[in-house]
Amino acid sequence: MNSTELFHWLHEHPELSFEEYETTSFIKKILSEDGIEILDLPLKTGLVARIKGAKPGKKIAFRADIDALPVEEKTDLPYKSKNPGKMHACGHDIHISVGIETARLLNKRKNELSGEALFVFQPAEEAGNGSFEILNTGVLDGTEAVFSLHSSPLLEVGEIGIKEGAITSSVDILKIVIKGTGSHGAQPQDGRDPIAASAAVINALQAIVSRNVSPLEHAVVSITHIQGGSNWNVIPDEVILEGTVRTTNEATRSFIKQRINEIIQNTTQAYGEKAEIVIKEGPLATNNDAELADFARKTTTALGFVPVLPEISMVGEDFAFFQKKYKGIMVWLGVGKTKPLHNPEFIANPAAIEVGAKLFLEMMLNV
Repeated sequence: MNSTELFHWLHEHPELSFEEYETTSFIKKILSEDGIEILDLPLKTGLVARIKGAKPGKKIAFRADIDALPVEEKTDLPYKSKNPGKMHACGHDIHISVGIETARLLNKRKNELSGEALFVFQPAEEAGNGSFEILNTGVLDGTEAVFSLHSSPLLEVGEIGIKEGAITSSVDILKIVIKGTGSHGAQPQDGRDPIAASAAVINALQAIVSRNVSPLEHAVVSITHIQGGSNWNVIPDEVILEGTVRTTNEATRSFIKQRINEIIQNTTQAYGEKAEIVIKEGPLATNNDAELADFARKTTTALGFVPVLPEISMVGEDFAFFQKKYKGIMVWLGVGKTKPLHNPEFIANPAAIEVGAKLFLEMMLNV
C-alpha cells in the first residue's frame, strides 16, 4: 500500500480509545511486511516498533496517536468511515500514516542511523491518559528526543507550525454539586434554592480569567453542562455543574483551582448552601524544547517547506506526559484549510503525509 491507500484504509476503519484492535493489527501487518521489528510489550492496543541503526548512538522516538472520536462523519468522501458513530475527525489517521511512512523510509536508510529509533503508535489520546499505556512499559527509558505531530486545518499542505514552549494547554475537568433544600416554586422562602446559587457561582467563575489572571497569560474557565430540577414548579435539592479549565503554565493552573474553590465555597455559603467540588486533572500543557524547535525549523526550511509560528491552542494533548519525562517537540502539520478539528466535516489532505514523513525522517537521522 502507498501512503494514500494506507490513509484511506485507516479513515474507513476508525476505532475509539482503548478499542483500537483492528487498527493495531493493521499497523503491525504493514510494518512487519517491511521487516520492521515489533517489540513484545504488554499492550492491549497500540504498539512500539524499533529500527536499529548501523552505528551506536542516541535512542530517539516518534509518537503517533491512533484512536478516533465518537463522531458521525458527514462528508461525501469515497473512503468515509464504515463504522457508524465513529470518525477520524482529529487527523489521527494522518498521524498513523506519517508514522508508518517515516518508519518505512528510515528502515531503507538505517545504515545512516546512529543508535535506534522507536515508533510509538499510542492508544487513547482522546481519553487523555493513553500515553501512560506506553510510558508505564519503560520502553522509552533512556530516550533523548521524542517527536510528534498534530494535524492542523489552519495550515496549508507544506506549512509546518513550529513553536518553542507551550503550544497546547493543560486540561482539568470540573464538577460541582451545589446542595440546597427543595421547596415549592411558589414558596422559595421554605427552601434554599441551588439554582439561584448556581447562577451566582457561574457568573463569579467567569471573572477569574478577566479579573484574576494577567491578560498576558492564556487561560480559559468554561461551564459547559448544567443539570438541575425536574418540573416547572419545584425548586430542586441540588444542581450539578460541569466544565473545564485550560491554562498553559502550572502556576496559573494551580492559582485558578484555588480561586475556583474559594469562589464556590464562599458563594454557596452566602446562599446558605453547600458545595462539593471535584477537579480531575488531565494532561499538562505541551512544552516544546527550544533546541528541538530550532532544529525542526531549520530542517523544515532546508526541505523547502514553510515554517509557521502558530498561535497557542487551548486544546489538550497527552503528548505532554511524554515531554514531562523526555525532551520532545510536537509540530502542527498543515493538512489543508478545512473544517475544524472534531467537526464531522473535517477532511485532511493525504498529500500532507509525504511532507510529514520527509520532515521526521530528516529529523530522526540528524538529531
